[in-house]
Amino acid sequence: MVRTHDLAWPACGGSTPAVAVLAGVLAAAVGGADLALPDRYTAMTLLASVPALSALRPGCPRCALLVGGLALCAALPLAAAHADDQPMAAVCGPAGAVLTTAMMWIAARRQRRSDTVEADLREIADAMQRALLRPVPEGLVQVSGRVRYLAAAAQARVGGDLYDVADTPYGVRVIVGDVMGKGLAAVEQASDVLGAFRELAHHEKSLPVVAARLDAFLATRGREEEFVTAFLAEISESGDSAELVTCGHPPPLLLSGGRVSYAELVPAPPLGLVGLGGGCCASATVELAPGDRMLLYTDGVSDARDASGRFYPLAERVEALCCDDPDELMARVEADVRAYTGGRLDDDAALLVLRFGRASATVPDPRRPSG
Repeated sequence: MVRTHDLAWPACGGSTPAVAVLAGVLAAAVGGADLALPDRYTAMTLLASVPALSALRPGCPRCALLVGGLALCAALPLAAAHADDQPMAAVCGPAGAVLTTAMMWIAARRQRRSDTVEADLREIADAMQRALLRPVPEGLVQVSGRVRYLAAAAQARVGGDLYDVADTPYGVRVIVGDVMGKGLAAVEQASDVLGAFRELAHHEKSLPVVAARLDAFLATRGREEEFVTAFLAEISESGDSAELVTCGHPPPLLLSGGRVSYAELVPAPPLGLVGLGGGCCASATVELAPGDRMLLYTDGVSDARDASGRFYPLAERVEALCCDDPDELMARVEADVRAYTGGRLDDDAALLVLRFGRASATVPDPRRPSG
């Protein structure tokens, strides 16, 4: 399929006039220097460097031709003036300007094609992000939430970290997880897990059964090295409690009454390994008060390290950074994590803040086997 932007000239506004002015000034300076030199000397060959100024406007073939044309316009009169006393320079001066212009034009065309491919890849990545990592639904009665994805790579849009919030007949259900591995394989597995969760969350009455079914789904792939750490939550219809299940995933932080603490959970192996070890997915219940918040995250945050190798003290830092606005809280945590690690994350990370309409304290329930 031929795209229209493959056929049209690129938009060459912005710095193009400035580059043209600079090229004109340099060409005029070379011409002035040539006139000031004795007859047997010439500076004309320096004009071959003028087209290289188009590199200041990369990806713009028209700019390369414009700057090259200015260089050639300056070279031709000088070549005519030196045709008798400097015949070799009279030939090489304009020829060098033309050759440099041609090389800069080819480089600009290649840069333009590269930019087009990169833009297309960004569009694909953005579409994948919209399909996989949906925003928290608006208008939920029991809870409101905000989410933020922290990419380790500057151009990354999706990876092995996953999350979703679903409004189901059994209450609002949430999943946050992290796929073992990186690259496209991790993205594919994250997509599969999210697809399975979105189906099971609406049809399975028991949250531990949802976790068990997700575990069985991964186990049927027949590859024991594939697993996903996951945390699942179900907020009751009244909004005054939440049922929590963790499968190899770090526990969430509860922010209640100015206190920050980790939820007390019954741990289970990661999804894909629960059934193999003969384990089960048990749940715990958290009582909630109006204004309570829960910070969910992936290990890209909790495993972040400083230059000396020390792990990021999440609970301690969240307590110091705590504020009422979820967006501001996530912005503060992200900035603090990046500062702690020297500006670069070693792994992607997801942050999800849930704010409840009711009540506070962590009270584990007795173990309940899945099913």
